[in-house]
Amino acid sequence: MEQLAFGLTYGLPALGAAMGIGFIGAGALGAFGRNPEQLANIRTLMITAIVFADSLAIIGIVVAIIAKFI
Repeated sequence: MEQLAFGLTYGLPALGAAMGIGFIGAGALGAFGRNPEQLANIRTLMITAIVFADSLAIIGIVVAIIAKFI
C-alpha cells in the first residue's frame, strides 16, 4: 500500500504538469495562428508558463520523496 501511495504521489504531479504543458502549447499555437507577428512575445510567455508548470511538478516529486523517507 505504501508503494502505491508513493507511486501516485510521484505520478500525479507529473501527469498534471504534462497536461498543463499541453494546454499551454495549444494556447500558444492558437495565439500564434491569430497573430503571427507576435512570435517572440508568445514564445517568451509560453516558455515562462512551461517553467512554472514544471516547477510545480518538481515540487510534487520532492514532496513524494520526502514523504517516503520520513
